[in-house]
Amino acid sequence: MSTDIPAKARFDARTLINIGVFTALYFVVMFGTGMLGLIAPGAQIVGFLVGSLVNGTIIMLFMVKARAFGSMTLLGTVVGLLMVLTGHFWATLVITPVLGLVADALIAWGGYRNRWMNIFGFALFQGWVIGPFLPIFLAPADYFAHIGSSMGQSYAHDMQLLFSPVMVVVVMVANMTVSILAGWVGTRILDKHFTRAGIL
Repeated sequence: MSTDIPAKARFDARTLINIGVFTALYFVVMFGTGMLGLIAPGAQIVGFLVGSLVNGTIIMLFMVKARAFGSMTLLGTVVGLLMVLTGHFWATLVITPVLGLVADALIAWGGYRNRWMNIFGFALFQGWVIGPFLPIFLAPADYFAHIGSSMGQSYAHDMQLLFSPVMVVVVMVANMTVSILAGWVGTRILDKHFTRAGIL
């Protein structure tokens, strides 16, 4: 990744446009791969991992293009709001900006161009995916009753067997681990196709 890219002290019009574009890309990928869960409960796990793999490159590029503290926080806030508006647990809207702020802090600490700070910032941000599943810990009976009313009792039964609290934690750790790999792949793609071409 480029080592001579200055950070921006504040948002400008181009930064806000980048935030809007990359937030849309991130959400479309995440929501689209999440739709695999309609096939079967286990397919949700595949969807999380595939979404993180694809979004690794998107967010690595976003971090380099935006370079303003608060960019990931704003992206996280919008993503959390969209998740809540599409029917997911309200606490997701709290978790996404908090983890976005953590990512912003790591990215800024690395001067917006440190490969591993960007990668770990992305991986920690991906931990927000636990938000929609918090009811499994807090009110599992109500949660799976809701799943049964929307997806059918058979689907809810299979999901309850698979998504125990321990399994949710395992999936989240796996997702964040895959996100580290995805971020690394993303930085390699930037080096090969964007930095060498003079785009970054």
